[in-house]
Amino acid sequence: MSRALDTAEHEELRLEILELCREAQPYGTNPNVLRAALRKSGHEISERELLTQVDYLKDKGLVETQEVVNRRLAINRLIVRLTAAGTDYLEGNGPDIAGVG
Repeated sequence: MSRALDTAEHEELRLEILELCREAQPYGTNPNVLRAALRKSGHEISERELLTQVDYLKDKGLVETQEVVNRRLAINRLIVRLTAAGTDYLEGNGPDIAGVG
């Protein structure tokens, strides 16, 4: 795949992740749910690739992550939530952000 197509695909994927996080507000969602939803829309990506894209969006200030742990119940989950800046971006109230479709 050409570099331009690869870049465009990543930008589209990041935008879709943001949209899914908006649908999951205010509670957020986890990577397994994100992957399942992305798969239904034609994006077949690994967990590693998804976490790479989530970290990218986090570095841009568009999402935040929180690790939820309950040792007694053996629960260890990563929760991904849209930030206010992410909401502004999706609503068109913020600046264009390079790397996000």
